Amino acid sequence: MAEEKRDVARMVEEGAKTAGLAIAPEYLPNVILNVERSLMIARPLLELELEDELMSAPVFRP
Repeated sequence: MAEEKRDVARMVEEGAKTAGLAIAPEYLPNVILNVERSLMIARPLLELELEDELMSAPVFRP
């Protein structure tokens, strides 16, 4: 768990650098916490296996 937290912290720091964002040091722990929560929420969706023959829905054009 500690290693995963370090990975998220590094991901946040590197992502901020890549995007040219400055995260104030006092906000960094909360930003990391929010990213960890977002990953926990998204995990079930990202682990969902989709069928190869899955067809997309038609596109609505008014």
